[in-house]
Amino acid sequence: MEKVKKKIVFLILHYNTIEDTIKCVESIKKNVNDDYHIVIVDNKSPNNSGVLLEDKYKDDKNISIILLDSNIGFARGNNVGFKFIKENFDTDYISMMNNDTYLLDSTFVEKIENEYKRSQFAVLGPKILLPNNKVNPVQKSLITKKQLKNKMIRMKIMYYCEKFYIMFLYNLFKKIFFGIFGKKNYGLEKNYNEDVDIRQENVVLHGAFLIFSKIYSDKFDGIDDRTFLYFEEKILYRRLIVNNMKSVYQPEIVIFHNEDSSTNSIMKNSRKKNMFIYKHAYNSAIILYNEL
Repeated sequence: MEKVKKKIVFLILHYNTIEDTIKCVESIKKNVNDDYHIVIVDNKSPNNSGVLLEDKYKDDKNISIILLDSNIGFARGNNVGFKFIKENFDTDYISMMNNDTYLLDSTFVEKIENEYKRSQFAVLGPKILLPNNKVNPVQKSLITKKQLKNKMIRMKIMYYCEKFYIMFLYNLFKKIFFGIFGKKNYGLEKNYNEDVDIRQENVVLHGAFLIFSKIYSDKFDGIDDRTFLYFEEKILYRRLIVNNMKSVYQPEIVIFHNEDSSTNSIMKNSRKKNMFIYKHAYNSAIILYNEL
């Protein structure tokens, strides 16, 4: 079957929050011309919202819906869509975006093309606006194995503190520790910078919104699929470095991210949410640790 030529294909991983996904789709329609396609992958939303999206967009020639049989996680869910795009479309760019991210600029594609002409990037990341007028900081480098090991120990401790309802003891210990030794001795170095308005190369891009060029998609069928959730962008950065591929942070491209919308939709209880985060972040950290 002959592939359909498109300048850019948007890949949206959907889970539960249908209002976010619809708003995401509408932001694309508003800011991008007809030379695009949207692929929505429903990660087996328990509220049946994937089926509702399929019905809503069944007559839209620019949108494809993929309904998965189970929730296979962030990386694997996105990779299903990534492979579908490679099999069915001849596209210059694949924009992999969370369903709670929204385009803000009608020159979105033009700015991507300008950056590609300049840098021949493999993966491009935008400036990400967050609620409460915050901006996602830029991670300038990966943490060291020692830093990551310390972080993994803390995640393990916090998981069991939440599990056995003794998080107050951990918080008390941390307060005493910081009071005696200060935060500077806690084993963490500053890997982030506040230069969010400066273009930067070979930095760790945020996983909520990644734009892949053919340099990347011709070689890979998505991102590393060994994780369920968390640390995907850090493992991706390591892959880029190993393969001598360039990442670029371009603040002229601006998007909005309604952070953690999908996770919050299914976990109103902060204790359960924290346990979910610590568990999956720890498992992903093991993979990153072995890559460092």
